[in-house]
Amino acid sequence: MQNSGESPFKRTATDRLMNYLVLLIFVVLVVLAIVCAIAESIWEASTGEAFQWYVPWDDELNSPAIIATLQFFSYIIVMNTLVPISLYVSVEVIRLGLSWLIDWDCEMYDEETDTPPKARTTTLNEELGQIQYIFSDKTGTLTQNVMTFHMCSVGGNCLYGGTPNAPTLTDSLQTMKLDQESKRIDFSSNEYADKNFEFYDQSLLDDCRTNKEVTDFFRLIALCHTVMPEKDGTTKRPLYQAQSPDEGALVSAAANFGIVFTERSPSVVRLNVHGKEESYQVLCILDFDNVRKRMSVVVKGPSPDDRIQLLCKGADNMVFERLAGGQDDKKQKNSRTLEVVWYRRSSNIVSGIKRSD
Repeated sequence: MQNSGESPFKRTATDRLMNYLVLLIFVVLVVLAIVCAIAESIWEASTGEAFQWYVPWDDELNSPAIIATLQFFSYIIVMNTLVPISLYVSVEVIRLGLSWLIDWDCEMYDEETDTPPKARTTTLNEELGQIQYIFSDKTGTLTQNVMTFHMCSVGGNCLYGGTPNAPTLTDSLQTMKLDQESKRIDFSSNEYADKNFEFYDQSLLDDCRTNKEVTDFFRLIALCHTVMPEKDGTTKRPLYQAQSPDEGALVSAAANFGIVFTERSPSVVRLNVHGKEESYQVLCILDFDNVRKRMSVVVKGPSPDDRIQLLCKGADNMVFERLAGGQDDKKQKNSRTLEVVWYRRSSNIVSGIKRSD
């Protein structure tokens, strides 16, 4: 209840100073107008009556006090130039120039993501100068929370991925041992690929083109999310705006392997699967939350089959509990795969598909 009150209106120190100065100047203006009105009343009482033969008083204005009261407002209008209204315009122009200096600052340019600084408010320069304390309650606020697609297992049969000389577990899984001679996969043939994406297991790229199960895995990743694509004028690759870094990493990885999420509308999601356009009708979206611990999407398509599919991804225990019967062997294989992931201290996510008959 204590946090349900109205949020305070935030102003910069410069705004507060200008408001104080303008208020002070307005008070001085009122005081000067009052002094002039009092002097007007004294003059009208002592000398002004002698000029009535030349400028006679109206019947309603037959008192020096009434004349002084009306003249008070006249003095306010005459001396209104004391209030520096143009000060706000001048300060805003200065702020605009300072925001341009932020946009042009080469030391704030990020080479890895090719992202220059962008001041989205003209008061940013002042606000940065007012920061005194920083409080953080989680990792990622003060550090760089980077998520990358590291490895995957499809159907529990094969573990793809890894980095050179990374430790692996030797078990019944077909784990792959990568050494220093392992080469980074060349994605240059894919016009949608991210040039900064690194992956060293060539077999995953090969199986993605020939193995339907692997293609369906990446198709699920490209459909089950809340990412929004934005068109980039320089390349055909969309810019993905994701609420969480893991969703952005998964969708971007799928694009590198040829399953590209290209467009979203309230009812339709479009993919480019190895150069072939696919359109899916979105029937329902169940977002991830702390209770469900999973996200589910119900889609229909692609044509001509137009089958209804339930796509789900989330915590391993939540997905395993909802597996169809007769899949104990697959569940055991995937559990052993998760041991490899846990051994490498990587975050994991489990996904599954249910198709209508």
